[in-house]
Amino acid sequence: MLQLSESGRPQPPVLRIGFWLMDAFDMYALANALEPLRLANQLAGGEVCRWQMLSLDGQSLNASNGIATHTARLDQAQAFDVLILCGGDNPQLQAEHPQLIAQLNHWALQPVSLGALGSAGWLLAKIGALKGFRCSLPEPAAYLAFAAFSQLTPVAAPFCVDRQRLTCVGPQAVQGLMHDLLARSHGRGLILRMEKHAARQARPLLPVQDAPAKLQATLALMNEHLSRTLGIDELAEAMGISVRHLERLFKRSLGCSPARHYLDLRLQQARQLLRGGEQSLSEVATACGFVSLQHFFRCYRQYFGAHPRDHMGTGLLKRGSMLAVPASSRVGSLPH
Repeated sequence: MLQLSESGRPQPPVLRIGFWLMDAFDMYALANALEPLRLANQLAGGEVCRWQMLSLDGQSLNASNGIATHTARLDQAQAFDVLILCGGDNPQLQAEHPQLIAQLNHWALQPVSLGALGSAGWLLAKIGALKGFRCSLPEPAAYLAFAAFSQLTPVAAPFCVDRQRLTCVGPQAVQGLMHDLLARSHGRGLILRMEKHAARQARPLLPVQDAPAKLQATLALMNEHLSRTLGIDELAEAMGISVRHLERLFKRSLGCSPARHYLDLRLQQARQLLRGGEQSLSEVATACGFVSLQHFFRCYRQYFGAHPRDHMGTGLLKRGSMLAVPASSRVGSLPH
């Protein structure tokens, strides 16, 4: 049955990805693949993608840096739409593994998208899985002299998605590959929000003493009115400037709108109060200017990627006064 969002629009299905790990896999590449997926779920306020770590035998595997990762058996995996091979710097050893090659041949014939990160793509080339597909692969080592390579159609790009084949040249290109997958399944708008979030997180802290005087005064006024929030027109009037001028000040100095920054302040205050563990969810919502619990839950989950109760301190939990809220609450969009 097709799910609908709160707006009544069809809800895109969850993108299901299996990461097929090999011994000494590249942890950097895997991390670069997982982080966009995690952020997509956080900003969407729900599960838009789901992933699982897989291997041939379902044992824990050590990455090339020695970090152990638990995996499930590939033949016992949950259903997925995309299967991505994650290897290390020496695909020659895997190419000599008959069980792995047999499984690759099997999955190359299945109605799922098959991909590989970095040099693992040469294993797809070895079995002929890239024949007739454009691909993006790193420079081959001297020992990678497979006859099938003459049938490749390489492209001069960091990553390539051609129908049911996904390839990329290395760890730095993995994020772009994941963004492309998410854009195809859930739209470019989600990717733009992810990029905006990343830019905001990478923005250095603005020394308040160096900010324009009107901006400093507005920030102070916002901090003084977190429970009874002021409208943007009220803030502008208090500063003796136009709303447009105030918006330009925030955009130029903080890279966001006054409403966006005001909401950030209130949500950060909410997390601080929750961690103190002395107030209920309803009390925290009121103290931070939210007119309804449902609106508070939606904004909080989208900003922090967690329900407010997940950040509650132990004091209130011990008194057993935590408010129960359905975990299925959906998340709306936040102003920017």
